[in-house]
Amino acid sequence: MNSRKLNILYEDKWLIVIEKPSGLLSVGNKTSKDVNAWQLVREYVKHKYIKNEAYVCHRLDQYTSGILLFAKTEEIQQVFRNAWNDYVLDRRYVAVTEVIPNPKKAEIRSYLAENSATYVYSTRNPETGKLAITRYKVVAEHKNMALLDVQILTGRKNQIRVQLSEHGWCIAGDRKYGAKTDPENRLMLHNNRLAFIHPVTRQPLVFDVPIPKSFLRHFPNFVVENKQK
Repeated sequence: MNSRKLNILYEDKWLIVIEKPSGLLSVGNKTSKDVNAWQLVREYVKHKYIKNEAYVCHRLDQYTSGILLFAKTEEIQQVFRNAWNDYVLDRRYVAVTEVIPNPKKAEIRSYLAENSATYVYSTRNPETGKLAITRYKVVAEHKNMALLDVQILTGRKNQIRVQLSEHGWCIAGDRKYGAKTDPENRLMLHNNRLAFIHPVTRQPLVFDVPIPKSFLRHFPNFVVENKQK
């Protein structure tokens, strides 16, 4: 087992849900030799069950923290991959932006495409981009910064980061998409809720994790209990 500990939120015969810290890759890539969440989960499962495996159901950006779901069988992985929107009931994030959005509550729709430099951008052409839908609400403000409750109805790469930045509301710490500040030495985006139907038991499962303290210290008057669910 790798010495880096997993924060396991849930586990059964078919699924394992963890909380991924900022900086940890969801899955390894050709250019990185660093440990990744999938590797850690595979090592944990194999150590515990010997012959079992772990399969990736979705990903979070390296510097986005929060809830990550893995399957223990390839069949369950394919269920989620083939019908993600049929099973996932709610997927929410908290984001800290450098500028207070106006309006303070809205739905953003755009088509997202990716260039050869792995930069994601919006396009008006539905033939070259994939529809991305993001809902947000400002739940706290302090000075020029805003704390947002964000719900995504689609799961496109860099979706929240791109759509907020293109409106001029960059997420703090997101240098790739235009942020000018980095107050916490990380991307201030956190997946704090994942709700889905269990593909085997058919029971709804809801996972919530706290907003990082590093986010909250920028909003001294924000009461956590009142945050948008």
